[in-house]
Formats: sequence, structure tokens, C-alpha cells
Amino acid sequence: MALSASEIKQIRALQQKKFRKETNRFVVEGVKTVAELLASEFEVDAIYTTEPDVYSENDHHVISISAKELERISGLKSPNKVLAVAEIPPSKPMNWEQPLMVMLDSIRDPGNLGTTIRTARWFGVNTIVCSEDCADVWDRKVVQSTMGALFHVEVVYTDLEHAMTEAQQNGFEILGAAMNGNSIYEVGKMDKTALLIGSESHGIRKELMEKCNQLITIPNREDHQRVESLNAAVATSIILSELTRKA
Repeated sequence: MALSASEIKQIRALQQKKFRKETNRFVVEGVKTVAELLASEFEVDAIYTTEPDVYSENDHHVISISAKELERISGLKSPNKVLAVAEIPPSKPMNWEQPLMVMLDSIRDPGNLGTTIRTARWFGVNTIVCSEDCADVWDRKVVQSTMGALFHVEVVYTDLEHAMTEAQQNGFEILGAAMNGNSIYEVGKMDKTALLIGSESHGIRKELMEKCNQLITIPNREDHQRVESLNAAVATSIILSELTRKA
């Protein structure tokens, strides 16, 4: 049975933050990412696929569609066999009983945010705390960039200055990534660490930088420095690699 114009419109509308918020739903696309979704605890409303037999054993509502229909509901230039609509989970209270978390200040590029979340999860981070002006984590580009890591972490949007105060009250040392900090390779082991990463264009906001326990940097080895800064996800990866090595 073909999708109705109304169904197509409703699914495509989820590409907009306004409608995701109104319906509490978001879209997941692609075979690998949908597989990660199905392996998680997320509630799935429906699976739209050109290969219904692959998903027929799932308890979810599987809807067989044509490749043309998939193109019409997809936000991708080259849709990959399946699109799922899932529910945005309710926010959970902050868990301060963990050794490592990542805080993100004004990461507004969806691909960069998604890759940073994927990177953080690789190093065992369970909680990502985002400033309220970060890109929307349920945006299609963010979801795609996480490659399924999004379904296994807790992403919290909050007033970052308040969150930093709470973290410090709960025993966290906050390390702010900056150009003028101490070398990450000289930072000692800490029991609880929160890594604060700012945007590539502006870095960490001044008022947040002043709240950090310590500023750290990745040493630049160029003979004459020409690279202004590192991509946020790349910087996160290098720093977390060093922090977890010392754990």
C-alpha cells in the first residue's frame, strides 16, 4: 500500500526542529544506524523499508515502501533501504557518579556535534552536556554523524555555567580546551574529569573559561604556526585518548 501524501508530509516535517519538538519524534536513516537504533532501548514507532523481510521479525510496525517513496521521505541524497521514526526519550537526572564526561559550548555545526558525540562514546563517555545553543542532537545530520553512538549516551541541554558549578560540587575537575593552556601531555591523573570543548571559531566563552579548574592545549608542532585551531571532534579525540590512557 502506497504512502499517502499526508504520511509523506508528516515524515518530512521531522527534518525541522519545530515539528520534532511538537511530536516528540525524530528520524533515523540507513541500514547500520537503524540497526543500532533497534539494538537500543529507544521506542520505535515505525520502520519504512524497501526490504521488509529483513525487519519482519521485529516487534515494530514495518511498512514496505518503494525506492521512490523512500526518496520522497528521506533527507539524504542517496537513501539507504530504510528509514525509522523513533520517539525522543525523556530527559534523565544528571548522573554525577562517573569518572569522565564531556561538555560542549556552542557547537552549532550538526556534523561536528555528531562526530564529537561518536568520538566521546568511543572513549567510554556516557554523558554529553551541551550548552543550549548547540545544534539539536535530533537533527538528521547529527543523528547520521553519530553512526548509532547517540543511542548509547545521555545528551543533556542545559545552562552550561550552572552545570559546571554542579560538576565541581560533585568532585569534578573541569579541563577547558584552549590555545593557551597547559600541555595535555603534562596533565596528571584525576578521579573525576569533565572536558569542556568550545567552538572552532570562538573557542570557550570567557565566563565559562574562568570557571575551569585548568586550561589545557594540544601542543602545535608546526615550525611556524599556520593552523589556527583543530576541529572540535578531532580535539576531543586527542584529549580523551590521553585522559583515558592515564586512567
